[in-house]
Amino acid sequence: MRCAGAHHAIAAAMAAVVGVGVLAACGSTSETSAAGDPRYPETGLVLLRLSDGSYHGSATVGTDPVAVLVSDDGGTAFLADSSPGDVYAVRLPDLGMVWKHHVGGAPFGLLMHGGSLFVSLFASATVVELDPASGQQLASHLVCDEPAVMTVDEMDRVAVACRPGKVGWLDGTTVAAGEGFGIALVGGRLWTAGYSQSTLVQMSGAGPQALPLAVSPFWLAPGAGGTILISAEGAVEDTDPGAVFSYDPMSATFRTLARPRDPDQVLQSGSTVFVAAHGDNDVLAIERGRTLSWAGGSAAVGLAADPQLNLLVVVVNAHE
Repeated sequence: MRCAGAHHAIAAAMAAVVGVGVLAACGSTSETSAAGDPRYPETGLVLLRLSDGSYHGSATVGTDPVAVLVSDDGGTAFLADSSPGDVYAVRLPDLGMVWKHHVGGAPFGLLMHGGSLFVSLFASATVVELDPASGQQLASHLVCDEPAVMTVDEMDRVAVACRPGKVGWLDGTTVAAGEGFGIALVGGRLWTAGYSQSTLVQMSGAGPQALPLAVSPFWLAPGAGGTILISAEGAVEDTDPGAVFSYDPMSATFRTLARPRDPDQVLQSGSTVFVAAHGDNDVLAIERGRTLSWAGGSAAVGLAADPQLNLLVVVVNAHE
């Protein structure tokens, strides 16, 4: 999931493209990724061992998957399929389909909170609330335009980053924020990404912090020791080097962790930082100054860690 993917989602939603999702058996796939590795589908899920990156299985899911989330018990992966407007629940580790629900509106972000699955609809200014067991829609909330990534704020409320430069809540409240897609709660404060301005923006805090390189921040995530992880795209998304940073709010300093092309989601699990490096067709595993390339040949766009099953769940989308 990335900036171009978000714009792609809008165009696809407006064109009313209809897609069909098909699950292959664990360890097999009916398609081959653009990078040519037969283990990896063009669109769907890839399972890697969280401990060493070894291949565990794959499944073709949907036609334009952009995000994944693992349930609290580690037994289910939820997948947002943007263009068709579908959400899938897939059983782990065997990758059998549990349910599929059509929500429309280009689903973008996924969040589990209070026993519900929240899905932001980028093209509909809406966050829908689903029952994670059945996929049944429980509620629909109008929010700010182009809602993207969600988090839970310091008051235990669902907050969503809206691309035009706002953060919205489910009661309709909005405040000004970074103009971008990313949001994270770190140190008891919300942080957003100033995509066009190459900045990191603290809500109700000091002025924007300029990134050390002229790149566009897309995804934010909590890092170790109260730091913020940032993945940022280069000027030409698919070909120019982007960057992955760690930012320490206490010292207001950045550290550059990697320079992949088109890095999408970044997250930390244990002591390892993982990056979906879509432009390089792999997943980076960064630990103690060492960077390893996992799943070479996969068009990775999203990630979710499942420590209970020792799995890293990777969303792949060769059409992004």
